[in-house]
Order: sequence, then structure tokens, then C-alpha cells
Amino acid sequence: MSGTKSVIFIGSSVCLGTGATNDRGWSTLWGEKLMAEGWTVSNCSIGGQTTADILLRLERDVITKHPDVCVVGLGLANEGLPGAKTETEGRIIQGIFESNLQKIREALERAGIRVILGGVYPNNNYGPMQYALLRETFRRMETRGVPVLQWLDALEDGQGHFREGLYADAGHPNDAGYRVMAQCIPGGLL
Repeated sequence: MSGTKSVIFIGSSVCLGTGATNDRGWSTLWGEKLMAEGWTVSNCSIGGQTTADILLRLERDVITKHPDVCVVGLGLANEGLPGAKTETEGRIIQGIFESNLQKIREALERAGIRVILGGVYPNNNYGPMQYALLRETFRRMETRGVPVLQWLDALEDGQGHFREGLYADAGHPNDAGYRVMAQCIPGGLL
């Protein structure tokens, strides 16, 4: 196979690197390694994006560019999970997230683009109900037949919050947290 391989990262603020010095988050750290291996890397993540937002711009920002791989980095916080007052509300948010993530994956696969999903991650505004839904979503993501980056166990304190020293604010890792995320990405995944 000849030619340069390409990867596009698409997602929200954690995929962008918000909270890290110069936005140098997990995708940048991994992207630097990939570029050293000859990959072309780009990141079209936008802070605050939801799965619905990504669906609206997936064709324009990823599919028309024909990358070999797309890494999708989204979380449940932007969908509204921290504000869910009841389990029913939480499950509705969870269902929208999972359904739209599946649509994103299917659209990319139809276009011949290999998909890697960024796993879920902590948020310091989650309570026990949100944490249970977060864990449940992660377990289901792992059954979808595509690689899922596993960050939750490495970042969280057992209650769905970031471990001390790993966060810049309630919803974003800091430099140390992003280094942990990058270290969790298996070598040779691409």
C-alpha cells in the first residue's frame, strides 16, 4: 500500500485538548506520535459539541476528506448528563448519545473510513446515578465492534469524578490528565 495514511479527530472540548497547556491534549499527543510514523493528522473538534452537532458536520468535516481513520471523541456531559435530575432523564440523555454515536459510526463505515471511539471519561459534576449510566454506556460501547479508547478507569476516583491532580476544571483534564489519556492508547492501534 502506498501513500500517506491520514487520521481525523472529531469531537468536543476534551478531544480538542481544552484544559491542557496550549490545548495539547490526548489527541495532540497521539497525533504527534502518528505524524512521526508518517501519518497526516488533523483535528476538527469544537468545544461544546454534542453527538447531534457532529452528525450535522460529519459529511463536510470528515467524510469528504476521505481519511483512512476517524477518531470520534465525545462525552456524555455535553449531552446534558450532569444536569439530569432523575434516572429517566439520565437514560434519555444516554439513549440519545448512544444512538447518535452509532449513527456517526455507521456513516463513517459506509464511507470506508475506519472508526475508533474515544471512551467516556469522568466529570466532577456527576452523581451516583450519572456514574452508573456512564459505566453502562462504556460497557455497551465496547460491544460495538470497533476499538474504544479506555480512559475511565485511569482517570476516575471510583465515583465518576476525576482523580485529584488530573483535572483543570470539573469537565476537563489538565496536562497530567491528558498524559494519562495518551498513555492509555494502545501502541499499534493504527
